[in-house]
Amino acid sequence: MFSVRKTLQALFYLQSKAPKSNKCRCSVMYLLKLLYFTDRYHLRHFGFVATGDKYFAMKNGPVGTATKDIMQGKMPSFANSAELSLINDVKQMSEYDIAINEQKDDELSESFKQSLDFAVRTYGKYTQFQLSDITHDYPEWKRHEREISYGGQSEMLFIDFFDNPKSLSKSKSCGIKEDPFKDDSKFLQVLKEDFSE
Repeated sequence: MFSVRKTLQALFYLQSKAPKSNKCRCSVMYLLKLLYFTDRYHLRHFGFVATGDKYFAMKNGPVGTATKDIMQGKMPSFANSAELSLINDVKQMSEYDIAINEQKDDELSESFKQSLDFAVRTYGKYTQFQLSDITHDYPEWKRHEREISYGGQSEMLFIDFFDNPKSLSKSKSCGIKEDPFKDDSKFLQVLKEDFSE
């Protein structure tokens, strides 16, 4: 289930762990992409999406829509009204940058933290535009590439997150030679079958 509190804790965790030298660490796009990589890792290792968000394929890559609402100071329509005041923990620094007020991490499971750590360790050094490019290698976004090219957006299928990319052309242009998500194929197939049931 999606939780505003848990999502804010995850965003603060990412911001606080991201390299201080990366000027993009407060960028909305940067944070959205790191959270996507977090959820991709979590789904492929633990069988469910850590944030509970829905992802849409958009021009600049996958976007968790409820998370995007929060980052823009809007309450997702399905969120718990008791969490409404938490929106004030998002501070708009500029049109494209935000800062998350300090958060506890009591809503973050160990598997969620492991996945957040993977995202920061693997992708934290890149700019938001490099991250956007890298996401375009993955099949869950590729499936919708044609319709997106006409300016649309489309809900992504979590079952596609279990598939590996056919090409890493965008990742390689950023210096990534092997897919960081490469996992044991038999284990992935079992998780994929469990997820689809």
